[in-house]
Amino acid sequence: MLAVDAPRSAHSLEAPAIDWPQDEWWRRYRDTQLDALISAALTSSPSLDIAAARVRRAEAFVDQSRASDLPQLSISGSFVEAKASYWNGVPYAGVPKGVNDAAAVRASLDWNLDFFGRNRAAIGAALSSAQAARAEAAQARLLLTTSIAAAYGDLLGQMRDASLADDTVEVRARTADLVRRRRGQGLETLASEGQADSALETARQVSRATVEVADLTRLRLAALIGEGPDRALAISRPADPTVPAFGLPANLPADLIGRRPDVRAARFRVEVRASQVGVAKAGFYPSINLSAFIGPQVLGLGKFFDAKSIAGNIGPAISLPIFRGGALSANLRGARADYDEAVASYNETLLRALQDVAQVTTSERALSEQLDHALKARDAAQVAYQAATERYRGGLLNYIAVLSAENTLIASKRAVSQLETRRFTLDVALVRALGGGA
Repeated sequence: MLAVDAPRSAHSLEAPAIDWPQDEWWRRYRDTQLDALISAALTSSPSLDIAAARVRRAEAFVDQSRASDLPQLSISGSFVEAKASYWNGVPYAGVPKGVNDAAAVRASLDWNLDFFGRNRAAIGAALSSAQAARAEAAQARLLLTTSIAAAYGDLLGQMRDASLADDTVEVRARTADLVRRRRGQGLETLASEGQADSALETARQVSRATVEVADLTRLRLAALIGEGPDRALAISRPADPTVPAFGLPANLPADLIGRRPDVRAARFRVEVRASQVGVAKAGFYPSINLSAFIGPQVLGLGKFFDAKSIAGNIGPAISLPIFRGGALSANLRGARADYDEAVASYNETLLRALQDVAQVTTSERALSEQLDHALKARDAAQVAYQAATERYRGGLLNYIAVLSAENTLIASKRAVSQLETRRFTLDVALVRALGGGA
């Protein structure tokens, strides 16, 4: 099978070594509300129910395929009133006269002797298909849990934005009150008072908008856990999460193949197609069946239990394809094309998996430095705002300078909030990229 050259990713994925995510990886954030949301989703999600049904169907097909390789035993019986024709080529003296009871009971055995591996290949395809279904169920679980955690991170960021918006309203209100008092003293213009009032109303509008966005995210979380809109009302502000330090598991490129559910599913699909090529090849060889039956056959029930009424036979039946108009060759070419497609899909999935990890790694590397700069910018903006406010109170600056300092402080606080939230969402993205606790 073709494969991606995974070691080429080694330099792109350099990072401190950490363990692979645990099965219930979300508990490391120490947020009981998040734990409860994910637990509820795992017990009531329709998407997981669908995936589980597909696994059961695939497992049933395995049993069905195995049954085809075993002897098949059946019993049949019949009882009829029969009259034979006197002109059927049998001498008249040997034809039963009138209407007679005819009865038969037959125990039959049929066994397909799989000399050329057709059944074995079909069983192999069914087993791999069941493995793929289990991997796809694990992928559905991973997508569900990480989607809930990511939405929870969105809610965390939006609630932080809402708090910042409330703080902004307070700052704008204090400034507007200061401008109003200064205008009453003849130290400020009507235009400055109008600007201050406009900035205050804009801050109030932004505050309400952030609450709306957070409410919509609560509704999204309720839908993700398979519950109605009323469940959203019970979702409170997330606690500040405990986010572990960034790192990557050792020997990542090689182990990722066996960890990510979507990569495992793609690999099992390749095995399915490979087995189906074997089934197609076996179609060129003879089909050999062993058949047998035994049981009483009588004309007249009086002899039904007589040992002389027992009939039976046993022997092989051979079917050899001679001319099928090219159907067998076409079937084999199609099976090989399906295999090639599965290999290409597997390679694409593995490349995408490595790309996912590389993207998170790149963002994580940049995040720490960005957050450091943002914190320094916020502290500097706070000092500048306080200085501008004091100078404005003393009549040494106009309102425009204060407004500019306010805007800078608000923007710097928002940048810090967004980066702190991004640390959480990137950690969730890393869990998804690594395949969760599979």
